[in-house]
Amino acid sequence: MATLEEKINALEDREAIRELTAEYCHSIAAGDGTAVTALFCDDGAFVMGERRVDGSAELSSFYAALSDNPPIPFIQNHVIDSLTPTKAQGRCSVEIRMVRDGTAITAAGWYRDTYKKIDGTWKFSERVFITFHMVPLTQGWGN
Repeated sequence: MATLEEKINALEDREAIRELTAEYCHSIAAGDGTAVTALFCDDGAFVMGERRVDGSAELSSFYAALSDNPPIPFIQNHVIDSLTPTKAQGRCSVEIRMVRDGTAITAAGWYRDTYKKIDGTWKFSERVFITFHMVPLTQGWGN
Protein backbone atom coordinates (compact mmCIF):
# COMPACT_ATOMS: atom_id res chain seq x y z
CA MET A 1 0.00 0.00 0.00
CA ALA A 2 1.24 3.46 -0.90
CA THR A 3 2.26 5.80 1.88
CA LEU A 4 0.63 9.18 2.32
CA GLU A 5 3.81 10.83 0.96
CA GLU A 6 3.72 8.59 -2.16
CA LYS A 7 0.06 9.46 -2.73
CA ILE A 8 0.76 13.18 -2.39
CA ASN A 9 3.73 12.93 -4.76
CA ALA A 10 1.54 11.12 -7.31
CA LEU A 11 -1.13 13.83 -7.06
CA GLU A 12 1.51 16.55 -7.51
CA ASP A 13 2.94 14.70 -10.53
CA ARG A 14 -0.51 14.33 -12.13
CA GLU A 15 -1.19 18.04 -11.68
CA ALA A 16 2.23 18.97 -13.08
CA ILE A 17 1.56 16.83 -16.17
CA ARG A 18 -1.84 18.48 -16.68
CA GLU A 19 -0.19 21.89 -16.39
CA LEU A 20 2.44 20.79 -18.92
CA THR A 21 -0.28 20.10 -21.50
CA ALA A 22 -2.01 23.40 -20.70
CA GLU A 23 1.29 25.26 -21.05
CA TYR A 24 1.74 23.57 -24.44
CA CYS A 25 -1.61 25.02 -25.60
CA HIS A 26 -0.85 28.52 -24.31
CA SER A 27 2.62 28.53 -25.88
CA ILE A 28 1.29 27.26 -29.23
CA ALA A 29 -1.46 29.92 -29.28
CA ALA A 30 1.12 32.60 -28.44
CA GLY A 31 3.29 31.46 -31.33
CA ASP A 32 6.20 30.89 -28.93
CA GLY A 33 8.09 28.02 -30.56
CA THR A 34 10.96 28.36 -28.10
CA ALA A 35 8.64 27.85 -25.14
CA VAL A 36 6.95 24.88 -26.82
CA THR A 37 10.29 23.21 -27.58
CA ALA A 38 11.35 23.66 -23.93
CA LEU A 39 8.38 21.50 -22.88
CA PHE A 40 9.96 18.48 -24.60
CA CYS A 41 12.89 16.31 -23.55
CA ASP A 42 16.04 16.98 -25.59
CA ASP A 43 15.35 13.74 -27.48
CA GLY A 44 11.58 14.27 -27.50
CA ALA A 45 9.35 13.82 -30.53
CA PHE A 46 6.12 15.11 -32.01
CA VAL A 47 4.26 12.80 -34.39
CA MET A 48 1.37 13.69 -36.67
CA GLY A 49 0.39 11.11 -39.27
CA GLU A 50 3.45 10.10 -41.24
CA ARG A 51 5.45 13.10 -40.02
CA ARG A 52 7.80 12.61 -37.09
CA VAL A 53 9.77 15.53 -35.64
CA ASP A 54 12.67 14.31 -33.46
CA GLY A 55 14.96 16.12 -31.05
CA SER A 56 15.30 19.72 -29.93
CA ALA A 57 16.67 21.10 -33.21
CA GLU A 58 13.87 19.64 -35.34
CA LEU A 59 11.22 20.54 -32.77
CA SER A 60 12.50 24.12 -32.61
CA SER A 61 12.33 24.47 -36.39
CA PHE A 62 8.89 22.83 -36.58
CA TYR A 63 7.32 24.99 -33.87
CA ALA A 64 9.03 28.20 -35.06
CA ALA A 65 7.26 27.73 -38.41
CA LEU A 66 3.90 27.96 -36.59
CA SER A 67 4.69 31.33 -35.01
CA ASP A 68 3.51 33.51 -37.92
CA ASN A 69 -0.04 32.14 -37.86
CA PRO A 70 -0.36 29.89 -34.82
CA PRO A 71 -3.19 27.44 -34.33
CA ILE A 72 -5.23 27.75 -31.15
CA PRO A 73 -5.62 24.39 -29.36
CA PHE A 74 -8.13 23.63 -26.60
CA ILE A 75 -7.41 20.53 -24.51
CA GLN A 76 -10.07 18.56 -22.65
CA ASN A 77 -10.66 15.16 -21.05
CA HIS A 78 -7.10 14.71 -19.84
CA VAL A 79 -6.40 11.24 -18.45
CA ILE A 80 -3.14 9.98 -16.95
CA ASP A 81 -3.13 6.27 -17.81
CA SER A 82 0.05 5.24 -16.02
CA LEU A 83 2.42 6.97 -13.62
CA THR A 84 5.72 6.12 -11.98
CA PRO A 85 7.97 8.63 -10.19
CA THR A 86 9.84 9.36 -13.47
CA LYS A 87 7.62 8.24 -16.38
CA ALA A 88 3.98 8.54 -17.33
CA GLN A 89 1.56 8.01 -20.19
CA GLY A 90 -1.62 9.89 -20.87
CA ARG A 91 -4.10 11.13 -23.43
CA CYS A 92 -6.32 14.13 -23.96
CA SER A 93 -8.83 15.40 -26.48
CA VAL A 94 -8.07 18.53 -28.48
CA GLU A 95 -10.03 20.98 -30.60
CA ILE A 96 -8.00 23.33 -32.78
CA ARG A 97 -8.95 26.58 -34.51
CA MET A 98 -6.66 27.96 -37.18
CA VAL A 99 -6.54 30.00 -40.36
CA ARG A 100 -4.59 28.66 -43.36
CA ASP A 101 -4.35 30.60 -46.63
CA GLY A 102 -7.21 32.83 -45.47
CA THR A 103 -9.51 29.88 -44.71
CA ALA A 104 -10.80 29.15 -41.22
CA ILE A 105 -10.07 25.53 -40.31
CA THR A 106 -11.60 23.40 -37.58
CA ALA A 107 -9.77 20.35 -36.33
CA ALA A 108 -10.27 17.84 -33.58
CA GLY A 109 -8.49 14.76 -32.35
CA TRP A 110 -6.50 13.59 -29.41
CA TYR A 111 -2.95 13.45 -28.14
CA ARG A 112 -1.34 10.23 -26.94
CA ASP A 113 1.51 11.35 -24.72
CA THR A 114 4.54 9.86 -23.05
CA TYR A 115 6.15 11.97 -20.33
CA LYS A 116 9.47 11.90 -18.47
CA LYS A 117 10.45 13.65 -15.28
CA ILE A 118 13.85 15.24 -15.76
CA ASP A 119 15.54 17.07 -12.87
CA GLY A 120 12.17 17.34 -11.13
CA THR A 121 10.29 18.70 -14.16
CA TRP A 122 7.79 16.78 -16.32
CA LYS A 123 8.37 17.02 -20.07
CA PHE A 124 6.99 15.44 -23.20
CA SER A 125 9.00 12.46 -24.32
CA GLU A 126 6.63 11.86 -27.22
CA ARG A 127 3.42 13.60 -28.27
CA VAL A 128 1.38 11.84 -30.95
CA PHE A 129 -1.50 13.78 -32.53
CA ILE A 130 -4.31 11.65 -33.97
CA THR A 131 -6.92 13.58 -35.96
CA PHE A 132 -10.65 12.99 -36.09
CA HIS A 133 -11.11 15.77 -38.65
CA MET A 134 -9.31 18.79 -40.10
CA VAL A 135 -11.55 20.67 -42.53
CA PRO A 136 -12.55 24.19 -43.58
CA LEU A 137 -15.03 25.62 -41.09
CA THR A 138 -17.50 26.32 -43.90
CA GLN A 139 -17.50 22.64 -44.81
CA GLY A 140 -18.18 21.56 -41.24
CA TRP A 141 -16.84 18.46 -39.59
CA GLY A 142 -19.95 16.39 -40.23
CA ASN A 143 -19.80 16.56 -44.03
